[in-house]
Amino acid sequence: MKLPKLSVDRPVATAMAFMAILLFGIVSLRMLPLDVMPAMELPSLTILTVYPGASANEVEDQVSRVIETQLSGVQDLKNIRSSSRENVSVVALEFNWGTDISQAANNTRDMLELVKSNLPDGSNDPIIYKVNSSMIPVLIYGITATESYNGIGQIIEDKIAGPLRKIEGVGSVIYIGHPEREIKINVDPSKLQAYNLSVAELSTLLKAENINIPGGSIKEGLNDYSIRIPSEITTPEELAEIPVTNFLGRLVRVKDIATIDDSYAESDSYARTSESMGAVLMVQKQSGRNSLEVVKAVRSKVEEIKPALAADIRMNEILGQEEIISQSLRSLSDTLWWALLFVILVVVAFLRDWKSSFIVFLTIPFSLVTAFIFMYAAGWTINIFSLLSLIIAIGMVVDDAIVVLENITQHIARGERPREAAIFATSEMGLAVVASTTTVLVVFIPLIFVGGVVGIFFRQLAALTSVTLISSLVIALSLSPMISSRLLKRKSSTDSGSLRSRIYDASEHYLVIAENTYKKLLGWAMNHKTVVVVTSVAILLASLLGFKKIGSDYLPMFDAGDVIVVFQTPVGTSPAETDRVAREVMKIMEDNIPEIVPGTLASISGQTRDGLLSTVGFSEGKNIGTVLCHLTLPDKRERKASEIGDMLRSKIASLPEIEKFHVTSGNILETAILGNKKPIEIKVSGDDLDVLNKTAGLLKNELSKIPGLIDVESTADAGKQDYEIIIDRTKASSMGLNPAMIALQVRQSIYGAGAGSISEGGKDYDIMIRYAPEYRSDLSSLEGITLSTLLKTQVRLADIATIRQGYSPMEIKRESQQRYVTVSADLKGISLGEATKQVRQVLGSVPEPEGVDLKIEGQTTSQKESFGDLTLVLVLGILLVYMVMAAQFESFKHPMIIMMAVPFTAIGVVIAFLLTGTTLSITTFIGIIMLSGIVVKNGIILVDYTNLLRKRGYDLYDAIKEAGRSRLRPVAMTSLTMILAMVPMALSRGMGYEMFTPMAVTMIGGLLFSMLITLLIVPVFYAIFNRKQI
Repeated sequence: MKLPKLSVDRPVATAMAFMAILLFGIVSLRMLPLDVMPAMELPSLTILTVYPGASANEVEDQVSRVIETQLSGVQDLKNIRSSSRENVSVVALEFNWGTDISQAANNTRDMLELVKSNLPDGSNDPIIYKVNSSMIPVLIYGITATESYNGIGQIIEDKIAGPLRKIEGVGSVIYIGHPEREIKINVDPSKLQAYNLSVAELSTLLKAENINIPGGSIKEGLNDYSIRIPSEITTPEELAEIPVTNFLGRLVRVKDIATIDDSYAESDSYARTSESMGAVLMVQKQSGRNSLEVVKAVRSKVEEIKPALAADIRMNEILGQEEIISQSLRSLSDTLWWALLFVILVVVAFLRDWKSSFIVFLTIPFSLVTAFIFMYAAGWTINIFSLLSLIIAIGMVVDDAIVVLENITQHIARGERPREAAIFATSEMGLAVVASTTTVLVVFIPLIFVGGVVGIFFRQLAALTSVTLISSLVIALSLSPMISSRLLKRKSSTDSGSLRSRIYDASEHYLVIAENTYKKLLGWAMNHKTVVVVTSVAILLASLLGFKKIGSDYLPMFDAGDVIVVFQTPVGTSPAETDRVAREVMKIMEDNIPEIVPGTLASISGQTRDGLLSTVGFSEGKNIGTVLCHLTLPDKRERKASEIGDMLRSKIASLPEIEKFHVTSGNILETAILGNKKPIEIKVSGDDLDVLNKTAGLLKNELSKIPGLIDVESTADAGKQDYEIIIDRTKASSMGLNPAMIALQVRQSIYGAGAGSISEGGKDYDIMIRYAPEYRSDLSSLEGITLSTLLKTQVRLADIATIRQGYSPMEIKRESQQRYVTVSADLKGISLGEATKQVRQVLGSVPEPEGVDLKIEGQTTSQKESFGDLTLVLVLGILLVYMVMAAQFESFKHPMIIMMAVPFTAIGVVIAFLLTGTTLSITTFIGIIMLSGIVVKNGIILVDYTNLLRKRGYDLYDAIKEAGRSRLRPVAMTSLTMILAMVPMALSRGMGYEMFTPMAVTMIGGLLFSMLITLLIVPVFYAIFNRKQI
């Protein structure tokens, strides 16, 4: 191996190379953005189409079905779902992992262009949204006003939203719940009939009066003059004077048949804080931007804006990502420093020499800065998972340096000169440390190529850990021997009387005793191999039986202090009544949660006209309300967010107006991270919606009986009361009408028809024509709607149609172009695996109607897919580890001996799980995968040195015992550094600990037993496999 010699021979060049790496690493660190999670861009697209005034059935038939049919052939499409509710169609496309989502969006956009002509008149153009982490608002504000309430929308746009959009890094600024100005033309249908007019004709006439068409230009001499024909309507008063017809020689104006109401659009959404009515403003960042910097910039701008607002306007921050980012990263940063301290203490305690400790310590900063350079080059952020990788790396990056340094010191102790000792000892252990590091790398590398949530969260962890390990290997083979050759000296006789020497000699005495004791233990084990193997196997089998008692979960979520209540009132409840119920929920929360941060309690009720709430992950509907608040930091309160959520459930359940609800207590990011999936979801699919609803109701009742399942709810609804107009085609045809004409005129009379807009102060305000409220308030009003025929006559709706009362669903969901209803539940005090088992038993006992399919989905499905991927990674990792060792030893037998340690690691993992109540989740599974590579490192060192001694003439048992004695210290040091690096993470109770503590528990349990296994089981199996050579 030439690298150690090259580094020792050229110390200045080696030092400068590593100083350059350190410099670039520090610069990269300062430029890295901060975020709570890695950047997420899921392979999904959402197509939002607004069809104002349409029912859920109409949206499904005329919009969702049409879009689904057209887009079902998009390349790489995995699944297509849709949700149709009043006014809004949401079609979700899920693509295969690895799909270029930008290209998929372009393909989808092209196909949507073909379908636009098939969408109904009056519907808006479909809008495509990518599903990524930037959709989650980084800040949410509640803005309230009293005297200024009616103009709050314009105030927000001009004085708040406008300036915030100009901030670098801000993506979108959305505000909802505010009153929107609208110029209403409330017509009297009797006067329309008297003048033989219709709403459609009136709309066409007004649009023609409210237009600005350029007239071209003319040349006069040397001058060129543009011709303008300005005819826009600029005031409501001007609108009232527009003539619409001539009756008996007299002009009939708008004011003669209608009243002009310059007020506000009929609202279906309400927003409020604990103070009063207002609006909710959400700030989204641009993709790839530093969340903390964006939040700080927005907060700073808001503080500048506040003094310029009217005295009655209040602007309070409800939720912000800054706290969860800074607190989570601070918690992990503290853990990182404690881990660093513990690793240094272990190194100093074993080496008992500042020079040797310094050489090993240098491995840590140089390895970590390499990770910072890689992160910057890859465009990644500093987040929970990147910091997690650094904590794990701290415990492993010193391993190679410890092994190399320990061998160098042994050679120097034998009398060799430091330079020759550094070169020879490093080269002697070079192949072993390369192989041991490679075994860990081949376990991490497959994780880089895993898709899904596992890939998003743990790809960075795998890549960064691999980079730091490669760096530590290079450092151990270059920088460590170079510095050792310069700093380490042979012990002279003058050193023997110093205090440091006496302490060293005393501690060395005890370490030698430990080494000799272990050597004797190995001698006993060699003579009692059967006892050792049988006992070990018995303990392993017992631990595997204990594994059955361990539950399984998907991905642990952490307490960021966000409490969100989403409730539904009975179908058909008006948005105003839903808002009143929201105030009751707010009162319950205000009275029972003293931990609420002042000013953060707010509610959003109803449904936005353009589906804005859906685009940021909120539920919406006329009978749906969301109440949310933010709690003080976890270490500043006695109750967990989950405990507060449990209390709220019992309180809210007592409100008779609420039909169903669920409480999310943890963090607002949970919806995005988990893909808006509940732990338990049962999809009930089929064609007959009534049968689906009935089956879903039965399942809901059965699931409610399972202990540990909470917030059990179904998306089935009893249907909203509606009026169905049954047209008599014969009568309609004889009067010059057809269904399309009738439907359009009814829509224009009730919902309204647009008549252009009025521009004022640079903003356009819609003009809407419809019947006056008193002529569209009941059944008789509906029957009295006047219809204009092709025969230029007018008839009442009741003359050509009958009207009957019926029911229609509030929301219709479809998957693969088939309707479905979902029954879902959250968990409390029960693992996901156990809950799924009990749900499967329920499904087995519930009769499945003909034409209905029942399927378990939600986090259960995601867990199954992720566990399947991780199992493949584990198997692949173990096989690759074996291949690496087989290549190193040029043997199939010796790798098999070392691999015997892997299954015995399960003993420590199971004991750790049972003692701490930890469940098998994605994070603990990742810990198990890492263990499969880490536990063989020490075995490689032992077997490699045993082989070396046998080549030097040692017999089998003597070689095993001497190798064990000689390698005891590096094995113990490398194991203890990793274990102690994990201890701070296992004991942490800072924000986010729920996500990373289980991994630390897994690692500690496995490493403790792997150390004992490596020191005893591996030598025993080595003796068994080589017994013919005794």
